[in-house]
Amino acid sequence: MSAPGLPVPRPVRLRIALLSTLPVLALGALVLVPLSVAHLLPWAVVPAVALGQAVQACVVFTRLGRTTRRG
Repeated sequence: MSAPGLPVPRPVRLRIALLSTLPVLALGALVLVPLSVAHLLPWAVVPAVALGQAVQACVVFTRLGRTTRRG
């Protein structure tokens, strides 16, 4: 692991970023898809959630690469 104030190594950042999206994607598969099939929810919501999670993974990956120490 890296020392305090140093960036997190790239493989660890990637793993954390991808794992942070799993709860919402699992919820989307279990709840949003059946609601869309039943016409209770527009189909456009499902890809929007996937796109939002991709953006979240990118933000998490980027933020973990920054240093925490200033100066």
